[in-house]
Amino acid sequence: MKRLLLLLPLACLAASCGPSKPPRGQTQQVYDPNQQTFSPAEGEATADDVARFLAGRPVEHGAALSQMQQTGNYQDHVRLMGQNWRVFASKRTGKQRDWSAANIRPLVGDSRTLLYPFGGPDLLHAIALFPQASNYVLLGLEPAGGLPYLDNQDPGSVMAALDRLGVAMDSQLKHGYFITKDMKGDLAGGAIPGVTPILLASLALMDAQVQSVEPLNAGGRSGVDIRFRLPGGGNRRAIYVSGDLSNGGFNSSYRSWLSSYDGSVAYFKAASYLTHDSGFSGIRDWVLGNCQAVVQDDSGIPYRYYDSSKWDLRLFGDYDAPIALFAKHAQPDLKAAYDASGGSAIPFGSGYHIRDYEANLLIAVKR
Repeated sequence: MKRLLLLLPLACLAASCGPSKPPRGQTQQVYDPNQQTFSPAEGEATADDVARFLAGRPVEHGAALSQMQQTGNYQDHVRLMGQNWRVFASKRTGKQRDWSAANIRPLVGDSRTLLYPFGGPDLLHAIALFPQASNYVLLGLEPAGGLPYLDNQDPGSVMAALDRLGVAMDSQLKHGYFITKDMKGDLAGGAIPGVTPILLASLALMDAQVQSVEPLNAGGRSGVDIRFRLPGGGNRRAIYVSGDLSNGGFNSSYRSWLSSYDGSVAYFKAASYLTHDSGFSGIRDWVLGNCQAVVQDDSGIPYRYYDSSKWDLRLFGDYDAPIALFAKHAQPDLKAAYDASGGSAIPFGSGYHIRDYEANLLIAVKR
C-alpha cells in the first residue's frame, strides 16, 4: 500500500559465507551472514526450510533446495540478503526494540494483538516495535500467495524469482518500507508469487522458526496464516490479509472479521496518508472506536481526530511537514503541538522520514 519513493544512495558492504553455522535459539537476531556453511541436506523441505532458503540461510532439510544453495547464483542472493540485513535492517530493528521497551511498552502495555493497516508484508518492523505481541495482523492490497513449493521447480525459474524477491525487499531492509509499484511487478507470477515469501524471509532473517503456513479466509478476503516461534519466545501468529480498506472495500463482512481483534494496538507507518482521505473514513473510525492504543507516524490518522478527552497523547521525534510528494497533507495542528511541547528523540527513521532526526511518532492511549 505504500507508494514511494526516492531511495537515497547508501554505502554497500560485501558479506560472504564463513566456516560455521549460527545457532538457533537464545536471543533474537543472531544471524551473521559471514558465519554460514551450506552443507548438503536430504529429505523434503519443511516450511521453515523454505523460509531459510528465501532468506539466504542454509536449509536443514530438502535435497533440491540444498543443491540450489551450492550454486553461484544462489550465493549472490546470500550476499545481497546478508548485506542488507547486517548493514541496515538489523541495526534499525535493534534500535526499535530498545526504544519500544523504554517508550511504547510502558504506555501501551503487553497487547496481545498488533493491527497494521496498510502495512503490507512489513512483519519485520512490526515485530521489532511490538515484540511482546502474540498476533500480528497485517492488511494490504498485494496478493497473499502461499507457501511456495520449490522442490520440483525448475532451478532457473527459482533463481529468477529469488532475484525479484531481493529487489522487492531491498527498500524494506535498507529504509524500512516497501514500494508498492515495485512489489506488484516483483511478486507477480513466477516460482514464488505473492507476499508470503517476504513474510517467510523476514522471519528467517530474525532467526524465527516457522511452524506452519496455511491459507486464510478473512470475511471473503484471501490471506495467509503463519505460525512461528521467535528465539526465546513462545508461539506467535502472523496473519496477512489482501483486501481493499477504502470505504468501498471495507464492508460489513470484512469489518465483522476484523472485530475479532477489538482491543488491539494499531500501527500506521508510511501509510500514504490514506486515512486523511474521506474515502477511507471507515477504517479510520474503526480503529478509533475499537483499538485501545495507536502508534503512528504523521501518515496515519490525522492529529485532529484524537479527542483529548478520550485519548492520552505522547509525541516523539520532530514534525515539520510531510515530504514534498505528500505536501497537501500537512497538519498545522500537529506542528503546533510539537512546537509547544517538543518530542523526545527517536533513534531511527520512520516511514517516509528515513533520517532519525526528521522522524516522528505519536502514541495515543485510550482513556
